[in-house]
Amino acid sequence: MTTKKTQPTEPPTDTEKETPAEVALFRNLGHPLRRKIIRFVSERGRVNYSDLRDTFHIEPGTIYFHLEQLMTPDAPLIEQTKERIYQITSLGRLAATFLNQATDITPSAAPPSTSQRHPRLRRLTYYLGLTPLFRYLTTRRDHLILESIITLGALAYLFSLVPLILVGFLPLDLYVLFIYLPALTFLASWFLITLTTEGIARFRYQSTEGFRALFAATVYAWLPLGLYALILLLNAPLLNAIPVLSFLLLFICITWTLWIYTQAVIHTKRIAMRKAALTTIIITNVTLIASLALLLLMLFP
Repeated sequence: MTTKKTQPTEPPTDTEKETPAEVALFRNLGHPLRRKIIRFVSERGRVNYSDLRDTFHIEPGTIYFHLEQLMTPDAPLIEQTKERIYQITSLGRLAATFLNQATDITPSAAPPSTSQRHPRLRRLTYYLGLTPLFRYLTTRRDHLILESIITLGALAYLFSLVPLILVGFLPLDLYVLFIYLPALTFLASWFLITLTTEGIARFRYQSTEGFRALFAATVYAWLPLGLYALILLLNAPLLNAIPVLSFLLLFICITWTLWIYTQAVIHTKRIAMRKAALTTIIITNVTLIASLALLLLMLFP
């Protein structure tokens, strides 16, 4: 039995290799949603985030992710002005012309997203993430600071009534030396976490916008923990009788807090969902380490 010898493949020459611009261009043109965004921006000329959101009905993090891909420096198809307006580039205009003329090419249909398959779940996460509130705050900048200061003061007062020490997003039921310690730990947690988030977004993701909006919006992430403190203040008998319910309630409130915080980072810093979620995960891990260190200091002074 003879075996057929295969000719060894030669490595591609410099003229056959794809440049980074070609890779970025064909990657963007190969995605159905990005093709739609290219056509939409080319037809409108100048669009903002609200236009894209209302047209494509997708999550903010998803929009920002695809916009980042379309604005890659290697082959920018869309550019953003200082007024946060998206417009087509010269290369993007050529791509839109090609897409409009290629009527005989049928792009492969992308699988339906989670929001399309489960509209009720999308609506639930939309409201649980306080997305309407963040949209209102980012459009009504005259109310942004005042409303957030009022919410911050109300939460600080509520936490001062309950013997909980807040270490970031984690409330610890520890011995309180004086009455205002829970309120001070809440204010310190809010300030340090938000400042850390601003540093990560600014130096890691080069997102320098939304500084004041971030500090104002992240206040509302502690509302679920405020609800937990209010239930403890009311001394619910069912929670006292069944400790598992108290732990479950705390877990739900912390998870809800992390989700709201991620949405606040997305809307204020205008970064993709994966970047905002990674920032929240990093801060949560730091919070856990700080909580463990505090517990160890109290057990072994």
